[in-house]
Amino acid sequence: MILSTPREKEFVSGRIDDDVRALALRMKEGTADFRPKFVLQQIAGIQIMRRKMPLWADNQDIIYPIHLSLEQCSSEFTANYKREIIERYCTKMSECNFADLTGGFGVDFSVMSVGFGRAHYVERNSELCEIAANNFQALTLVNYEITNGDGVEFLKNFDGHFGAIFIDPARRDSSGGKTVHIQDCEPNILDFQDVILQKADIAIIKLSPMLDISECQLRLKNIAEIHAVAADGECKEILVVLTADPKNDEPRIIAVNNNLTFSFLKSEEQNCAATIAANVQEGMYLYEPNAAIMKAAPFRLLTQRFGAKKIARNSNLYVSDEWIEDFPGRGFRIVKVGGIKDFKSIEKANIAVRNFPLKADELRKQLKIKDGGDIYLFATTLNDGRKVIIETRKIIITFAQNF
Repeated sequence: MILSTPREKEFVSGRIDDDVRALALRMKEGTADFRPKFVLQQIAGIQIMRRKMPLWADNQDIIYPIHLSLEQCSSEFTANYKREIIERYCTKMSECNFADLTGGFGVDFSVMSVGFGRAHYVERNSELCEIAANNFQALTLVNYEITNGDGVEFLKNFDGHFGAIFIDPARRDSSGGKTVHIQDCEPNILDFQDVILQKADIAIIKLSPMLDISECQLRLKNIAEIHAVAADGECKEILVVLTADPKNDEPRIIAVNNNLTFSFLKSEEQNCAATIAANVQEGMYLYEPNAAIMKAAPFRLLTQRFGAKKIARNSNLYVSDEWIEDFPGRGFRIVKVGGIKDFKSIEKANIAVRNFPLKADELRKQLKIKDGGDIYLFATTLNDGRKVIIETRKIIITFAQNF
């Protein structure tokens, strides 16, 4: 039984803010109308979805699966971002089919499928299909079909064409360990990308945020765009957009950080000469690129587009004499530049390491500095080879909307 009983619903609504582990220790044996494990799963699910998808967390009729399915599901921000990609490419959605070939918990499907003539949710796990059937009804979705089966086989056997398909391969191996490379995910996109391009106008592939973007360009065909999507200081997803009829000679790479974007071509980065700072000193401004920029790696282009200078060729920190308001990352004012011995008197600071022989924890231990506070220390290597620590104070940045 997937649905909650009235007694279970009442219990969950009264314990939504409880600590799930502490609650589990107090739970008694279950009965026909009260399943302790199921109830704890629902409370944990609501707490997770409050952060990821508040609209779902507020709906009392939503059923939550095991933690692993929630772990890989998208947030409201990333689901809506994928929807925006679809809307750019699919101008006549009402006349097209859509398919999510790896349905999972169904968050992406619920957002991406709206407006299509027919939408297909495909999932191998029968329990997730039952949960999806309940949740899609609770969300009042229309024009959808649920198929309990293999997404690749569904695609091969489908008698028709898709305006768009979405694939989020499982990124865990048979032992439960996390995987990163495209060929190690399930299903392996490389085995059936020709079928994808035959059956759909576009396909959006969600890949590990740990994946090197260059691997996408080496292994996948007909790439129109590659998106590094970050939020709250962390790269959440790599999205690759494949098209049946690519219009460009090389894919556009788009770094997205909390709705702010930096778009470029790899050839632009390769053909750009980085400007290197002649010196780094007190009074200058220091910039640390955001998580999406760090993943997309347009490190030389940043100096061209914003006028900042790299502190060294292999150190991805930037400086300027004048404040650059719209630089895509965090900004700081430099207070002091020196060696390790010059910072032994600081009691508390935030430490970051960029191109430096010690890890952050090792440096913290050596300096005997507690974590936190208003001081930000950047340990790095300057262009002349000197290993230095840069003491800074953070500046609140107001970003431009697009770069």
